[in-house]
Amino acid sequence: MQTGHSSARRLSILAGACLAISVAWAQPPAPAEPSDMPGGFPSEIPSELPDDMSIELPTEVPGDIPIEIPGALESLPGGVEGMGGGEIVVPDVSLGGGRRWLEFSGYLKNETAYRFDEPRIFTKIRNVLYLEGSLNLGRRLRLHAAGWGYRDVAYDLFDYDTIAARDRRDEKEPLVFIEDLPQEKDSDVVDVRELYLDLYLPGMDVRLGRQYVIWGVLEGIRVVDEINPMDFRELILPELLDYRIPLWSAKVDLYRGDNTVELLWIPDLRFHKSAPRGSEWELFQILPATTRPKSFDPRFSEWGIRWTRPMFGAEVSWSYFYTWDDFPTAFRVISVDDVSSSEPVNDLPIWPTYTRIHMYGLTFTREIRGNILKGELAYVTDKYFAMMNVDEDGDGYIDNDGVLQRNHIRWGIGYDFSWGGADFSPAFTQWIILDYDPLILQDQYDSAFNLFIRKPLRKRAAVFSLLLIQLINFEETLIKPKMTFDLGSRFQVSAGADIFYGQKTQFGRAFDPNAPGNLIDIQQRARFLGNFRDNRRVFVEFKYSF
Repeated sequence: MQTGHSSARRLSILAGACLAISVAWAQPPAPAEPSDMPGGFPSEIPSELPDDMSIELPTEVPGDIPIEIPGALESLPGGVEGMGGGEIVVPDVSLGGGRRWLEFSGYLKNETAYRFDEPRIFTKIRNVLYLEGSLNLGRRLRLHAAGWGYRDVAYDLFDYDTIAARDRRDEKEPLVFIEDLPQEKDSDVVDVRELYLDLYLPGMDVRLGRQYVIWGVLEGIRVVDEINPMDFRELILPELLDYRIPLWSAKVDLYRGDNTVELLWIPDLRFHKSAPRGSEWELFQILPATTRPKSFDPRFSEWGIRWTRPMFGAEVSWSYFYTWDDFPTAFRVISVDDVSSSEPVNDLPIWPTYTRIHMYGLTFTREIRGNILKGELAYVTDKYFAMMNVDEDGDGYIDNDGVLQRNHIRWGIGYDFSWGGADFSPAFTQWIILDYDPLILQDQYDSAFNLFIRKPLRKRAAVFSLLLIQLINFEETLIKPKMTFDLGSRFQVSAGADIFYGQKTQFGRAFDPNAPGNLIDIQQRARFLGNFRDNRRVFVEFKYSF
């Protein structure tokens, strides 16, 4: 997203530094921790000085010490999301040698959205309090915690069914179905986002606790980066960090010369979280009968290893991750008679189950004349893909329980550059299913194009940004323009829009009161962004950082 001499550091900040950084002054004498952006973190301050070096310390420590965030941070749209951005004032607490043992920051934020598609209404008036702090327990130990709480008062002021627009979203469903939908909402939420302990040792860092782990280099794109599941409470519209689900994990970084080896163990098994049932962003639901592995059971833990080193003028990493597919596989033991019946069939034997997959990954980032070339490649085995309802073996049931197990390749490439005073970050990604069968519902080659543009308007103390996501096979698009104004060092105001184009998903059979059995055959298609084409909205955000 950023280019020029500071490109690598700014990219690292956006999706790596945002994950677990408070303004810590004490770090071990080890290489910077790799992030999902090129460049990594700035060099760290050694914990010990050479014998022949001396420093003079002030005899007095001011009461409140302002710490200025580096310019690369402040220049990001909206500051550092999830960190408060701007200037952080640290209370008068020190840990010898001028080092502080307590660091604290946060923000207050209002997010208001208005849907301009029918039915027009304010769909979000969310007030958020975010807090984070770090406690330095000596030279080699640090405790970090972060959390938020929010309440959406739109549900207090307006009718739930109007906000959800369920009559428009489910217009092909019978009215009794629409009226019986639940009314869950994403409100009155209090959540610990991070809680971990850092231990700095010679040649090794250890992090234990609830955390984010980023292995990708293409920001906002999941090719190799499949460690933290996603929260779809508001689709993919929140900031990068906000829609990731933190996990209780143990992470060890080993440093040997130019090599960094990262070991990861995740006993906390969480999966993609669907939007509240009945809400405007509902796309899928996890059924109560879903079979899921047990958390904190060593037999079901996820684990991985990553090796990073410079090579051929680039920073290259190789990884292996033994994990679970974050979407359950819907095994269907269904007879062809039930599929073809003109009458509604209840209690179909569908058994959603989470399944294991193996991921072998490769990433690279390389600076080329001040611009950044970056790429990711993943080879994934044992994933299940849904297939059409066919009975080629003639046993009266859908073949293969409605799924086929295949290996597949994911790859993506991006290039960050500057032109005309603006920063451009285009990227192309693709899935390729190996040993493809035409009965698989997903296309063999599934491609997408992403573009992020950022233009600083210095005379107006503002930044304009534009995010475009195009799912090529699905012929659907998300466009998100946004303007952010800095009103001083602590207060920001943003305005923008979320615009969707595309068709809606169609599976099974549609309701028609004039048809036999009230059901008709429809074209079968899976869609993502197009399902929310009636949720187009404008929004404003007010943020005060402290």
